[in-house]
Amino acid sequence: MKCEVRSAKCGARNWPLAIGYWLLAIGCGGLCLWAAAAAGYEEKVEPQKIQKDEVFVGLPATPQTPAPGTNSAEEAKYPYYGNTPEEMLPYKGVQPYHRYWLTRLAFRGPGRDYPDPPDLKTLRVGLLTPAKAGPEGARGQRTRKGVLLAFEEENAQRKPGQLPFEVFELEDAPLWGSAANIAVQFKDADCLGYLGTVDGDATHVALRVTLKIETYLINTSDPDPTLTETQIPWLTRIFPDDRQQCWRLAYLAIKEQGCKRVAVLRESSRPGRVGVMHFINYIRRLGYPAVAHLLYKAGANDLGEQLKAIKAAEPDAILFYGQPEDIGYAVALFRKAGLKAKFFGFDRLKEEGFTKAAGEFAEGMTITYFWNPDRPDKPWVDFVERFQKRWGEKPDVYAAYGYDGAKLMIEAINHAGPNRFLIRDYLANLDEWDGVTGHMIFDGRWDNIVPISVARYARGRWHFEPFPELKRPDQAKLTQK
Repeated sequence: MKCEVRSAKCGARNWPLAIGYWLLAIGCGGLCLWAAAAAGYEEKVEPQKIQKDEVFVGLPATPQTPAPGTNSAEEAKYPYYGNTPEEMLPYKGVQPYHRYWLTRLAFRGPGRDYPDPPDLKTLRVGLLTPAKAGPEGARGQRTRKGVLLAFEEENAQRKPGQLPFEVFELEDAPLWGSAANIAVQFKDADCLGYLGTVDGDATHVALRVTLKIETYLINTSDPDPTLTETQIPWLTRIFPDDRQQCWRLAYLAIKEQGCKRVAVLRESSRPGRVGVMHFINYIRRLGYPAVAHLLYKAGANDLGEQLKAIKAAEPDAILFYGQPEDIGYAVALFRKAGLKAKFFGFDRLKEEGFTKAAGEFAEGMTITYFWNPDRPDKPWVDFVERFQKRWGEKPDVYAAYGYDGAKLMIEAINHAGPNRFLIRDYLANLDEWDGVTGHMIFDGRWDNIVPISVARYARGRWHFEPFPELKRPDQAKLTQK
């Protein structure tokens, strides 16, 4: 029996007709159900049967669900919540039924036995860069230089008979969401994987499409801590995210420096919001919630209201988040206004734009940073020399992580061949890896959680401090094999 109800406009005069249609629909629906029940109809869903010799990559032989108040056996291997210290964890006084991100999500789909693409002339890898005119344009270009150098070096040493690599470059458009179309273009161009990008919004959008096109993404420069929370098993991020910087800054300000009244000034943008989000939570869990949290518009040179509010809060520490030039201006303004608080910031303040804008008032600024760029270890020194020879300038963190991301993708393709699914398996099974940026340790979300350093600006230059080595993952490898 088929019941159909046509829509009708209901005015003041035909409301009885509308009610009649509605009652008719209910009656027909009930009659359909009654007829199905009378016929003995019952929907049954047969459970999926797995043959004994069938193996799903990534599934444990015996699935384990932790009992209430217990943690998974994988916790020692993949530290919870980005290796955040226990005293800063959310709901630290509660034993949850389940903790996420201690295990890695598996890829259960087909593809590993697919034949290689026919008539390959090159091994193509995509590169997504931010728009040159955008706020991340300069950083994107520095990343690009590192990526291109890695592929140029690899092609120069390819043996006869080996296919060369080809970089398929596409630039993100200012229109929000354009990265989705670009990710599809990478798939249509038969890219075996792709690299990018700095902008958190673009990377989020591209990642969602990556799950559908099944083409692995190595992120080399997006610090957004929410990026990997979806645990999409087609992404590795080698760039330490803002969680790592936030808990280090919170520990530094509260535990080491003894600050108790912390104010926050950050850019009014999504990167600004998610960038300081964890810092705000961490200092609250340490018992000292922020006394002020002020926003400013990027590029603004009128911070009078923000200055007034922060001065009224009488902070003994201020955390800044934003573009280096904006923060340099704010630091100079606040110091001239007589604020004596300790100043803290993120890695971007290492860029020349900050010290140029802050001038003499940059003195005393403390930031988190990924490593000492003047370190003497051979892989880094050799890379700096090669980069300078190729591009005529010194590499920064974006160039270095771009180079490492490209080298990692090259390694995976050389190992797995031109099969996107085997490339995924290689990359998603990595627990540790070494690049020119140093040693990397990947957690259950495929985030690089290696310890980061602290730098203080004094006497006209940055002085770097080491950070204690992170406990390495359990040597009893719990891979997805």
